[in-house]
Amino acid sequence: MHTSKRILFAPLDWGLGHASRCIPLIEECLLNGHEVIIAANQMISILLQKEFPTLRYLPLHGYNVTYSKKKWMLPLDILAQIPKIRTAIRTEHQWLQQAIEEYQLDLVISDNRYGLYTAKIPCVFITHQLQIQVPQSSFLQKIINRLNHRYISKFTTCLVPDYELDKMSGYLSAATGLTNITYIGNLSRFTQTKQPAPVYDLLVLLSGPEPQRSLLENLLVDQIQHTNLKTYIVRGKPGSLDKPIGSTNSTMVNHLSSSELQTVIASSAIVICRSGYSTIMDLIKLNRHAILIPTPGQTEQEYLASYLADKNWFMTCNQEDISLKSLVDKYTNHTFSRFPAWALEQYKIELRKILT
Repeated sequence: MHTSKRILFAPLDWGLGHASRCIPLIEECLLNGHEVIIAANQMISILLQKEFPTLRYLPLHGYNVTYSKKKWMLPLDILAQIPKIRTAIRTEHQWLQQAIEEYQLDLVISDNRYGLYTAKIPCVFITHQLQIQVPQSSFLQKIINRLNHRYISKFTTCLVPDYELDKMSGYLSAATGLTNITYIGNLSRFTQTKQPAPVYDLLVLLSGPEPQRSLLENLLVDQIQHTNLKTYIVRGKPGSLDKPIGSTNSTMVNHLSSSELQTVIASSAIVICRSGYSTIMDLIKLNRHAILIPTPGQTEQEYLASYLADKNWFMTCNQEDISLKSLVDKYTNHTFSRFPAWALEQYKIELRKILT
């Protein structure tokens, strides 16, 4: 018999991927009889409420990172926001000390929220970015990773959604210099199913901070209108009051639940999406290749897109070079390499060790 724990989950608000990859962990905690409380900002809470409507949600401000429209400006833009991010980290750290007492928490699971550590109870950190990439400056990269490792070391355990061999994220998840690391394999909310016959020629999955999300949407929608491709577009805007308008050959929605999204992915011949790591893990879980469009200037996504294309597991294209017709032709005539025979539910074993 195990003792039921009250667990706080807190995903970062930098896109939707941090929240979506927490879904299988939350499900596993609930299946094992534990109580889950979620702390998040409004956007992330709306996403998770679609999956877990009966859970308690606590308001917790995110890091509110914004992106530049110009690729060359993004690293400088992120650098300028570091003081704001560090203030958010200090604020959430102080918030946690009060939340532990008020809600009688037994365990904290933080997905990339650096301030949610304490000596009072065990605290788990989730990240695949053990080695943050700053190709513009090796000096700056060393400084950022020194700070990154310092924060990670404050947590009881760091769960890395990747494998020690045949890595999905390449050098990003190398544990150099860290000792509290546990690799948990693929962390996807999806379940493996048989591949049905395609219903859609093309699926577009949009995500990430503005204005780059909208820039990619406008670019692709404009080109889709000049094709006969039957297209499904998921805008990545949970809770939005916008009423998306498709066209004669396209369906457009703001957001889908996990089960709905899995169905659409499985029913589409070609997938175009950002090279966000959670999306990549979802596609690998479904044994689906795709065309990856990294967010311009976001070094992690650019690294992942290049690394995975070199593996021949995915195709990639820079946003400024998109020609939809040629991409579709290239994908149709391309032969991808098979994904390795990974253990796709290793995370359950590692999570149970923490919960015992």
